[in-house]
Amino acid sequence: MDVQQVKRAMRGRFGGPLRLAYRVAERAQVAVLRRVDHVQFGQATAQERAEVARRVTMTVKTFERPAVLARCLASARTVFDGRIVVADDSRVPVSDLGDDIHVIPLPFNSGVPAGRNAALDAVETELVFVTDDDVVFTAASDIVAAMNFLDDHAEVDLVALARVDLPRWRVVAAGAEALFPGAAAPLLPFGTLIGELPVVPKTPQLYLARTASIRAVRWDERLRMVDHRDFFSRASGTIVSVQALTIRGYHLRTPFDPFYNAYREDVAEDLRTLATIWSG
Repeated sequence: MDVQQVKRAMRGRFGGPLRLAYRVAERAQVAVLRRVDHVQFGQATAQERAEVARRVTMTVKTFERPAVLARCLASARTVFDGRIVVADDSRVPVSDLGDDIHVIPLPFNSGVPAGRNAALDAVETELVFVTDDDVVFTAASDIVAAMNFLDDHAEVDLVALARVDLPRWRVVAAGAEALFPGAAAPLLPFGTLIGELPVVPKTPQLYLARTASIRAVRWDERLRMVDHRDFFSRASGTIVSVQALTIRGYHLRTPFDPFYNAYREDVAEDLRTLATIWSG
């Protein structure tokens, strides 16, 4: 069965056992990974966590998934003590999320680019950590290591974590074809090693970056959902991104939420807009 057939089967009338098995596998993996990662990576020192909190703001884009967001934030607080900015374009935006968590409510279904830009505009620190709401953080999500890498390599603007899709344990790598034809030539050739990390054309939306560098690119608000390839295509020639496969966060999708997915998969207008933008 291909991916679409699997999706149809799991979302269908008789997909209950498959959905249950999926969720059980997910939760079991996360429970094990939290323990394993704690043993393997340990914890940052109080001094390191304080420096990260002083220099980094975390931004989270969310839509119609309050339980997923709560899971993300709870896990983030195990590795990050600083300010978190949540951009929410749900019907009823979340509120009262805890200390030093700022919510930016947006008009319903404003879209990912509008949310990311609004959150970015609220950042006052030199570094910004960008994530979606369906990521779970563990001791393997070493923000300290990413921050130290940026400090040691002034030519790098963005350090991406590996985003591991659960329960399939899948990490997506991006080749140069990940960018739209017509993207500017990179500042450094893709594959160039900087401190043992490769320069890459595109990364997951799970990274630590220099705030000023991301503001030089921003997200195109003509789009609502399909912003990822466009962002890095426009970033090519402007910023240098590297990928750290040893630092990771875990991606737990919500494939069985029909209301959420109706909006998430409504991308026809975005695709037409991208075709117009990149037609040259």
